[in-house]
Amino acid sequence: MGEYSSSSSSEEDGDSEWKAAINSAAAGASSVMSSFMNGFSAKENGGGGGGGDYNQSKTQQLPKHYQIKAQKLLDEIIGKSLEIVNDPLIHLPDDEAVVDEDEGCIRLFKNAPPGIVFDHVDEQPLRKRPRILPGREINEKSKKFRRRLESVVVDGKDIMSAARDKCQRSLSRLEAKDEAAKAAAKREEERVAQLKKIRGEKWLPCIAREMQLKR
Repeated sequence: MGEYSSSSSSEEDGDSEWKAAINSAAAGASSVMSSFMNGFSAKENGGGGGGGDYNQSKTQQLPKHYQIKAQKLLDEIIGKSLEIVNDPLIHLPDDEAVVDEDEGCIRLFKNAPPGIVFDHVDEQPLRKRPRILPGREINEKSKKFRRRLESVVVDGKDIMSAARDKCQRSLSRLEAKDEAAKAAAKREEERVAQLKKIRGEKWLPCIAREMQLKR
């Protein structure tokens, strides 16, 4: 009798657990069915092709397996690479110069130095004459300094005067060449005339023919 009572009590415990599991599954199924029927009735009351639209919205709401995996992978990557802080202030190291807020700058990361600083116009530029050779004492009124300055400075007047000098030199050379050619031609004519007087015109038949034609 004791064995029968123990076996019956174990069976009752198993039956109670099994009934509790069935009741929980039934409750979940009933809640799903009630939500499904409520959505279906709302689609029907809305009019139109309710069945197709509901199925389409249902498929859109349920994510795919690869979408879930991609979302998890993306969350892991973002969680490892990004650091979310609540402090809005940017703390710079002490050895870095702080850029004023009036000067625009682009800062890529939280603790990075300013990478791109926009140019700003200096309202009070430097008015003191800068020295050409800092660190060396030189007399700015000396000829040596003037020659150095002229060697590196380009002036329009100097360029124009140098161009005029070059032009005059080339013209004088051209005139000298023309005068030399004319003088050579004149000397040749004088030489030929002198030979004509000395030797006669027989030794130059071509010149004799020219002279006959001229007569």
